[in-house]
Amino acid sequence: MGILRSGILGPVRNKTGSVVGRVRNKVNVVTGLHKISNKPHTKSQLKAQQKLGLLNGFMLEIDVLVNIGFKYYIKNNSAVNVAVSYNYDHAFLIEGEDIVLNYPQLVYSRGHIVTPESPEVESDAGNITYRWLPQNQSAYCQFTDMASFLVYNAAKKTYVILQNATNRYAQGHTIEMPEGFLGDTLHCYMNFNSADGKKAGGSMYIGAVVL
Repeated sequence: MGILRSGILGPVRNKTGSVVGRVRNKVNVVTGLHKISNKPHTKSQLKAQQKLGLLNGFMLEIDVLVNIGFKYYIKNNSAVNVAVSYNYDHAFLIEGEDIVLNYPQLVYSRGHIVTPESPEVESDAGNITYRWLPQNQSAYCQFTDMASFLVYNAAKKTYVILQNATNRYAQGHTIEMPEGFLGDTLHCYMNFNSADGKKAGGSMYIGAVVL
């Protein structure tokens, strides 16, 4: 039985015949009863599912960054879903029969805070070091802007995340990597957010380094 708690225009809960009412992301939704199909998935459908699984899995693992980086673009949706939608068209490479993520093209944050100037990353003695050049201050570029870093080890499917680790004025930051990372290729990203956390900046792929 469907329940109208606020009259005919109010939210609907449960099922009435072939109509299902529910609340999704704080929005009242009425849909038809889903039908189970016995048709096998097409190749294009399987590829789309594989792509979505890869990209969604990546963004979910770094949701602490995504939730800040895409929070101003949420409209009745989650930050991860918005990030997946934004990245989907440029997020993949085809390697033979395999679909892999296009790491240099992935974006976990968007916003007006200015990106770092000429950023670089290098590895040494089990650490990786980010460096960037000084920039003139402006409304969206302050010495106090805080840098966040993402390092992804694709071989081990492991993420190293540092939020608000240092400020723009420092012009660099060194991160100690886990011992098991030695010899692995690491994909390195960073972005700046305002010191008060109210404004985000676009994330940048800085490069890939072998530890």
